[in-house]
Amino acid sequence: MTRLVLGALAALAFCTLDIPALAAQQPAPVAARPVGIGTRVRISAPTMRRDRFVGRVDSLDAEAVTLDTAGVRRRLGFEMGPVLVESYRRVTIRTSAIERIEVSSGRTTRGATVKGIVIGGLTGALLIGFGQLPEVNPRAKDFLKGAPVGLALGAVVGGLVGYALGGERWVPGELPR
Repeated sequence: MTRLVLGALAALAFCTLDIPALAAQQPAPVAARPVGIGTRVRISAPTMRRDRFVGRVDSLDAEAVTLDTAGVRRRLGFEMGPVLVESYRRVTIRTSAIERIEVSSGRTTRGATVKGIVIGGLTGALLIGFGQLPEVNPRAKDFLKGAPVGLALGAVVGGLVGYALGGERWVPGELPR
């Protein structure tokens, strides 16, 4: 009976997805935003460094862009602290080395929240599902007794953590010529 109910719920969930409509949707192209002094940018320059440079534009000309990276170092949503050595705080990047430049359009929480819900839900389902197994003769049905509770709790906790960490939304940028 349980397999029949789970199968029916899975089939119902699959049927609610409109796959052709999802495939036909194309995101609208985002117009490139102009880069100016004081703009927060993310620059990919693989010839200089594998990681992207993130900072505010301090000076800008046809040959180079100078970034002030103070206060912009974040890992997993946490500030990493200021750059204490002044010579490493400002970075000058040749415009010929720039492969891609993106401009910050503010904070976003949607992607991080969804990711937190998925990771938290799966982790909670596995932990509580396996934690509720009996020591003698465990079966899949024993796992399925605890997994839904873990899925719900993990999804709520993961969603809250994802929302709190958030992220930053980046759109294509364009250097003035």
